Amino acid sequence: MIIDSHVHAGEYHRHYTAEFADQMMATTGRPPQALSAPEAALIAEMDAAGVDMAFLLAFEVSRVEGFSVPGEFVAEMCARHPGRFVGFASVDAGRPGAAADLRHAVADLGLRGLKTAPCYLRMSPADRRWYDVYATAEELGVPLLVHTGYTPSKKADARYFSPLLLEPVARDFPGLTVILAHLGTPWTGPCVELLARHPNLYADLSIFGSYRPAPTVAAALEHARKAGVLDRILWGTDYPFATMTASVARMAELAGDPGLWPDGAPLTPEEHTALMGGTAARLLG
Repeated sequence: MIIDSHVHAGEYHRHYTAEFADQMMATTGRPPQALSAPEAALIAEMDAAGVDMAFLLAFEVSRVEGFSVPGEFVAEMCARHPGRFVGFASVDAGRPGAAADLRHAVADLGLRGLKTAPCYLRMSPADRRWYDVYATAEELGVPLLVHTGYTPSKKADARYFSPLLLEPVARDFPGLTVILAHLGTPWTGPCVELLARHPNLYADLSIFGSYRPAPTVAAALEHARKAGVLDRILWGTDYPFATMTASVARMAELAGDPGLWPDGAPLTPEEHTALMGGTAARLLG
């Protein structure tokens, strides 16, 4: 099974602002209108790439960015395509009732994870206002996918980019599964070391795995292998910021070309299978 662990729901103008799309897509070389995942196009992309299932993400950043991809929208897509999506809620701890919003999303909407975007909300992920949300996620047994690393959004706060800000969260919530998005790019090395210190931490390869040179991606995965955390790395694309078809091909290249790897040892078939979906399936139980 192939599982894309980082896919954004939502459509250009219907959900995202033109300003946000301009800033985000400029770094990909694609037009702002490409920041859109219409339902039919998303399913077609999954089918073309051989992707069986995707973590489908809500995105609540309206307090700062002026838009939201609601959990209800994600839940409706999940209901229309049973077995293809695992829906993730999104909440803003800068507003009252965020923990209750998460409980509603899980209990009433059937969502199975939580996506947060602290730097977009100009908050540290270790801000104590998040702690009721984390405690609720831990109680409900849902994983937390948190943005870490750089973003081109001009309203985001760069003080909160670093994945190392999640260290106290990992320590204070040892029963909470936390996925660090984008392998903390550009702090990929510290991100791997952070995973080595905390067994409840995972990371995804979204954006990093698609846009960084193949030898750079191989070196990061080799670091994860040597640190003993390769089995906690998940493949993901950040679609529609990157395509699934190109990313699947990139991962196959990494599994087949020893010349890309510093030590000449590419992904084994078992490692490739785990990375492309086995670890995500295990994480979901």
